[in-house]
Amino acid sequence: MSDELSTSIWLLSPLAVLGAGLMLALVLGLLLQRFKVPKLYGAVIAGLLLGATGLDMIDRALLTQFQELLNAAAALVLFEVGRKMDLAWLLRSGRQGLTLVLATILRGAATAVILALLGLPWSAAIFIGSILIAVNPVIVSSMVADENASGTSTFATNNMVGVSNLVALLALGATLAWTRSHGVDATAGFWEELVRQGGKLVLGAVIAAFSYGVYALATRLCKVPATMRPGMLLAALLIDLGLCSISSASALLSLLLMGVLLRNAEKRDNVFQAQLKTAQDIGYVLLFLMSAALVDLRLALEGWVWVSACVVFAVRIAATRLALWPATAWSERKKHAMALSMCSLVSYGGLVVDNSLNAYTGLDPASTAVMNILLALNVLLAPGLTWLGLRLAGETYRGGAQ
Repeated sequence: MSDELSTSIWLLSPLAVLGAGLMLALVLGLLLQRFKVPKLYGAVIAGLLLGATGLDMIDRALLTQFQELLNAAAALVLFEVGRKMDLAWLLRSGRQGLTLVLATILRGAATAVILALLGLPWSAAIFIGSILIAVNPVIVSSMVADENASGTSTFATNNMVGVSNLVALLALGATLAWTRSHGVDATAGFWEELVRQGGKLVLGAVIAAFSYGVYALATRLCKVPATMRPGMLLAALLIDLGLCSISSASALLSLLLMGVLLRNAEKRDNVFQAQLKTAQDIGYVLLFLMSAALVDLRLALEGWVWVSACVVFAVRIAATRLALWPATAWSERKKHAMALSMCSLVSYGGLVVDNSLNAYTGLDPASTAVMNILLALNVLLAPGLTWLGLRLAGETYRGGAQ
């Protein structure tokens, strides 16, 4: 009996290790919040301590066992991103909506050019640039929720997160088709690969429409009260994610569209935020704990890689700010704030969701090194800069309107 209760046996339990990591992240986050530090840094510290940088208790092998749990957490986050996309505003906002789209395109193009100038192959630079179009939904959503941020720039930032992920997904489909069709192990031509990637997007959209239809039909036929609808919505999200997983459809697009449909097609009172908030908050921490755990700061990398990554990180912010210049709805200060708030980036896994632990291996060693350091910088810097941007905009509950 004593052997069964020994520390070594406890540490070998993947569920116990993940639970301990989540507990540590939540406790540290609440302690940091008392000192006005974003509580997402609790997940950063816990991930670094228990992950590859520290004790190496949380690694890819362990997280793979909880892939479905992590996918469910991602589903809640991505659904919330889609739920904040106001299609009517984007279509009628004119110059403002166009600047958000311009920012997504310019951010990716500037990243690709800088990476090529730094010596990376153009194919790798364009591929990474298509990924870095996207703003990290976990960081933005977590910071907005923690700061209770609301206002014109926060509204635009929330829309930008959804737009950027959709544009990145489309760009990634094209660049991935090119990369796979021109690799040493290529088995199909570019157009065949492009059709395959496009098919994943179409199938994801079909699954989203089906899952939302199931939810809408079930709640109306059974006349489900408002307080019960969040549970049925969660069931529909899990159906969506599961169907995407077994069919290799685009889970990101499908989950985003589920949120968009709820925001723009659902006419009944929206009571989901309060009921799902706790689950979403835990999802933010869990996903960022995973990201931090996979970062190894002990890697002895050449100095140029760090310099290159820092340059790319800064260029993305500058490109976003430049794209916002024509807009007239926001003050200069709010434009600065929005550029900072949209500084975060995602990994390749973050854009495919259901394979979030499987890094794409088609990049050369130098490109992989730059991407790894970019993800490390994202974990260390992006939460703080996003928080700073929200505070600079003066749209948090602690600040006044600017």
